[in-house]
Amino acid sequence: MKFNATLLAQFFHFILLLIFLRIVAYKPVANMLKSRQEFITNNVAAAEEDRKQAEALRQQYLADMQKAREEAQAIIQQATKAGEVQAQEIIEAAKTEANRVKDNALQEIAREKEKAVAELRDQVASLSVLVAGKIINQTITPEIQHGLVQDFIKEAGDLPC
Repeated sequence: MKFNATLLAQFFHFILLLIFLRIVAYKPVANMLKSRQEFITNNVAAAEEDRKQAEALRQQYLADMQKAREEAQAIIQQATKAGEVQAQEIIEAAKTEANRVKDNALQEIAREKEKAVAELRDQVASLSVLVAGKIINQTITPEIQHGLVQDFIKEAGDLPC
């Protein structure tokens, strides 16, 4: 192997270039890379914090939705109970009204019955007076008595009951 001066000059220039780059370019590039790394780290941390906040908001939203569902269910149950109570009140009112109408009808029937009995008594009294009048005018024989009873039955059968 021979000693080559060109190789030595290239080696010397290479070392000089490295020193120059270290002084001029390496520190700014290293600072830029370091600031870039800090920026990325900060962004990742901020993104993680945002993700945590988003998850917390999501959990809060889900809790609020569950609470709203429970409240809606409670309102529905309350409305159902109120409807049932109202239906029961309507049924009770209808029963009361039906009983009132029934009682009025029974009272009306009783009045009509008393009226019919009174009319029947009046007719029986009239017939009794007629029969007594006929008896006084005639002497009673078994044939006359039988005829009077038959007339009475015939007249009583024609009465409205």
